[in-house]
Amino acid sequence: MKQTRAYRDALARYPTGVALVTVAEAGRARVMTVNSFASVSLEPPLVLWSLAHDSDRYRTFRDAERFAVNVLAADQESLATDGARLDDLDETGAAWSTGAHGTPLTADAVARFECRTIAVHEAGDHDIIVGEVLGFDAPRDAPALVFHKSEYSQAD
Repeated sequence: MKQTRAYRDALARYPTGVALVTVAEAGRARVMTVNSFASVSLEPPLVLWSLAHDSDRYRTFRDAERFAVNVLAADQESLATDGARLDDLDETGAAWSTGAHGTPLTADAVARFECRTIAVHEAGDHDIIVGEVLGFDAPRDAPALVFHKSEYSQAD
């Protein structure tokens, strides 16, 4: 598409939440910042997120049998930025623990979903990862972090 920048700018007008997707790999907690998280179904409980084919973390996240989605609070902007740069959750400085289903869960998230990957659909330059929610919680009541017009802000 010749108008790639204009297309991206138009998409940026749609506000999205910001989340960290985390997986356990060889005893390490891996992390990726996403704004493509969405609910798919209530019964059964299914969610999705998108993974770029050219990501240096592609194999780690594409091959994970389980993952967690950690919805970030407005005061966790630095964690979102670090999760975009770094692939090791410990290197971000985030406090985290292992959830009941073996996935890394970040402290102070506004919502957390532990999932089992049930489908991966190729879609253009991304894969759509669909997960069955195995467990969830909402450990903190705070405004969510939002990405809008290529900037962070908070949900009201």
